Amino acid sequence: MNEKALKEYVGERIKEKRKLKKMTQKELGSKIGVKNNTISQYEKGISSPDHNKLFEIAQVLGCNVDDLFPEKQHNELDKALKLANSLQVKDVEFLNSLIEKTLSLDESEREKFLESIKFTVEYYDKMN
Repeated sequence: MNEKALKEYVGERIKEKRKLKKMTQKELGSKIGVKNNTISQYEKGISSPDHNKLFEIAQVLGCNVDDLFPEKQHNELDKALKLANSLQVKDVEFLNSLIEKTLSLDESEREKFLESIKFTVEYYDKMN
């Protein structure tokens, strides 16, 4: 699933969950500190909430974050959450900074950045 399709899927799930709660976009936005047009953009897949907002949305809608993602994503999210629970705060902060850096790069730079990380991990694995 490409990034656009994933945004649309997550947006549709947010919309479904919100409607099940009989909540307006304005009410949901108010509860998580954004405007109703931001919720509209999330639901249309035009933009996507950051990870903190995703957790807030899930909490307000009474669901788990993984309920907002396709089934294949659930397994990866479960693994990430289990791993995050076993890390120290400084490690989670470092990983968040890596994710933010990755997302801030254009596609070409992102590929180079991720390749350098993969190389480092492979090198480490060979040395241990």
